Amino acid sequence: MVATIVIAMALVSVSAGIWWFVEPHPGGASPRPTIRADGPALLQAFGDVNQSIRKETGGPWHLFWFVGVAAQAPFSPNVVGYGLQVNLTANACGDQYNGLTLWNGTIPTFDGTFDSGTAPFWQFAFYSNSTGLTLLATNVLGVVTIYPPENITSDVGCYPWDDAPNPRGWVQALTGLPTDSPTLVQNAIARINQTWWSRQGPVVEIMTTGPGAFTAVAQTIGSIGVFYQQCGLEGIAGITPDADVYEGLNGSFTGLFNGTTNCAYLNHPYFAGYGSYKLLPSPSTKSQLDSTLQVTTPFQVALTYPNGSIDSYDGWGLANWMTSWNLTDSSSSPLPLSGPSCASWVVSVQQCLANSTGWYLVVLSEGGKWINSYGLLQDGKIGWSEPVTALVSHYQLVAVTPSSWNLTGDTLSVASTVPTSTVVGSITF
Repeated sequence: MVATIVIAMALVSVSAGIWWFVEPHPGGASPRPTIRADGPALLQAFGDVNQSIRKETGGPWHLFWFVGVAAQAPFSPNVVGYGLQVNLTANACGDQYNGLTLWNGTIPTFDGTFDSGTAPFWQFAFYSNSTGLTLLATNVLGVVTIYPPENITSDVGCYPWDDAPNPRGWVQALTGLPTDSPTLVQNAIARINQTWWSRQGPVVEIMTTGPGAFTAVAQTIGSIGVFYQQCGLEGIAGITPDADVYEGLNGSFTGLFNGTTNCAYLNHPYFAGYGSYKLLPSPSTKSQLDSTLQVTTPFQVALTYPNGSIDSYDGWGLANWMTSWNLTDSSSSPLPLSGPSCASWVVSVQQCLANSTGWYLVVLSEGGKWINSYGLLQDGKIGWSEPVTALVSHYQLVAVTPSSWNLTGDTLSVASTVPTSTVVGSITF
């Protein structure tokens, strides 16, 4: 199946005039800057991973999918969304695989040049024809992590692909190694307008082959995609540019798309009014450990039509940094915010102890894995300890306060930090 390259993006229609196409612009006379690497190129990253997986039982292991991410600002694919349900993929895959993956944490910032074909983050998938198992591996700045082989199916655990019910066909398309990424990206850059990203701020370059893992990145069997876009980057919302180049495994040019796309559910006249994200809470539970009180509330990220009716309970495109939070007492007076004691990944939320000076917020996955924390940061600003992660349905909000506080009747509320999207919702304890 050929996956569609949009970002839920039926919301922005061709008839509305948002999409546009331009003729390819070859490199022209402008001098190319010095090529600068940051991380390994494809074949180096693959070679390091391949050496490690030879030790894994259940093989032989055959490559059928990879993604390389070079992002000029902190980036999370979870914000972009997935071909299947956003919340299902983010929750199941995030819970199943610890460590930095497409589904956990913030991708490291890229400090090289795109034409280097290097990236600080690579993720690979291998398939065993003999056992039917799938093995995932990452190479992050040269550090290889191999995850235990899994029987990945569409109804059990993590299933990140929208068009790979059987990886055998994708394995057959990769019987030999593809052209290395420096050649692939230089071929791609020669086909697109080379100046558009310099005018638009930070960009993410994504190099990939195999079945579509997340909505904005997919291609047909036997091809490689090199994509330049902005959705999922910290600080990027609204309508943004998008340039996609398709090549054969030998680097031959096969297709081009230049256009724009929407990075979130927008306040936009094409929606005949103003839609919004609405965070819908489930009942809260309280737990107390010594001096710490935690109030945990699962929630849904719903999309609403301008008239207020619910459009979808699987909202896509909502990034943590697009939200601000406020905790008020029963008389609507704001309560003091403090710094989180668990500003990085912890095994259990019980390790997130109260700060005597105020409250802070922790976001957990559906399975209870730490995602992010919100509060006063070390630089004195209010924000998130992980620069960019998604907020998706079935995640859990945990308000952490001193146990001496009586939260009965207190309200946790959310607001938007960007003019392009509305975020509303509140939880009364």
